[in-house]
Amino acid sequence: MKSNLAARLLRIIFGCYFIVTLVVTCVQLAAEYRHTQERLSEEIGAMQHTFGPGITGALWRFNGEVLASIVTGVKALPIVIGVKVEDEQGKLLRAIGTVDDAAGRRLEAGANGALVPAAAPALLFDHIFSRSFPAVYVDEAGERHPVGRWTVYSSQQVVVRQVAYGFFLILVNSVIKTLALWFIFLYVIKRTLGQPLRQMSDFVGQLNIDNIGDRHFVLKDKGKHELHQLTDKLNQMADTLRKSVAENATLYAELKEMNRTLESQVAERTSELQRVASTDMLTGLHNRRKLDEVLGYEVERVHRYGGGLSVILLDIDHFKHTNDSYGHPAGDRVLAAVAAILRSGARSIDSVGRWGGEEFMVICPQTELDGARALAEMLRLRIAAADFPEVGRKTCSFGVAALGPEETLATLVARADAALYRAKQAGRNAVEHDSNEQLL
Repeated sequence: MKSNLAARLLRIIFGCYFIVTLVVTCVQLAAEYRHTQERLSEEIGAMQHTFGPGITGALWRFNGEVLASIVTGVKALPIVIGVKVEDEQGKLLRAIGTVDDAAGRRLEAGANGALVPAAAPALLFDHIFSRSFPAVYVDEAGERHPVGRWTVYSSQQVVVRQVAYGFFLILVNSVIKTLALWFIFLYVIKRTLGQPLRQMSDFVGQLNIDNIGDRHFVLKDKGKHELHQLTDKLNQMADTLRKSVAENATLYAELKEMNRTLESQVAERTSELQRVASTDMLTGLHNRRKLDEVLGYEVERVHRYGGGLSVILLDIDHFKHTNDSYGHPAGDRVLAAVAAILRSGARSIDSVGRWGGEEFMVICPQTELDGARALAEMLRLRIAAADFPEVGRKTCSFGVAALGPEETLATLVARADAALYRAKQAGRNAVEHDSNEQLL
């Protein structure tokens, strides 16, 4: 009766391998996870002494800027995913990152501090946990004044990411399991498959394109098992392989050419999709998404390497009147014409895009405030001097701001927008700037 050699071999090898792997890996990972979780809890607890006095002082003095700075600093810690500050009545004063509300619902703090529902957890280890600290101000007389509380949030993902020395344990596991599996294979294969496999290896090693199918292989082994069946199949395949080699070579060449053509088409299509995803279809300029990407890169570059960065925001004056009087197609043509003037007037290092509606933005790297103001004034004059089809003359209002030390992208854009608003209030067709002296 034919014995099932493969099934018996697999039961022996992988049964032993599975037991060793499961026991060693589970014990080591459980120990490492518990150790890291305890250490993370201690680090969060220590924040009460590190940041508590500053937060309490800011709450006592109603200093929102200091409070925002401290909360941002806490959020910057690798183990923190969110921070929430409340007054003594439980009213939310400041939040950043991922937090929860009184009902335990997960919320996300936006750029303006507003809380919105967060996306549902997508990962297995995505449970968040928090620790709250009371904010109690002690005055000079020693009297204690509760002013609120602040809560720090972390996640199981942080614990998983910080399993640093667990890699060492996993390495030990791998070595142990590999050595164990090696000796198991060595023992079992040598006794049951060593000689037959050597015979087959010698035969296959002598095969090449010229002698495939010339002779049959005879397995010199007792019994009748899967290797004998494999030998028969090997001889059958060798007989038919010679006939198909030429056909396969031709097919391979055709498939290779098709694959090369397909890769070229995919590359072209990918490039086109990337261009479309970052381009405003009406004006051909960068869209809002691309502008956000460039702004983020330039702000990070200035913070890391220094240099200047200015932003110009401009808005077409009385554009709603143009749409109402001449129709939206005429308004679209005005937008495209203004875009062409901006594209030709901007420098090669500048990034020009449509910020939204009739608003445009020019990002000026390596440029201080005076240079950006001069560029904005030049663009204003060009637009004012242009004769737009159907609608005649149009003007634009400009707001200019330069990035200050340690300033964020959001505040830079907000100051440029404020300058644009002042230009509108001053009668339009003007360039206003927002000085960053208050940030110095």
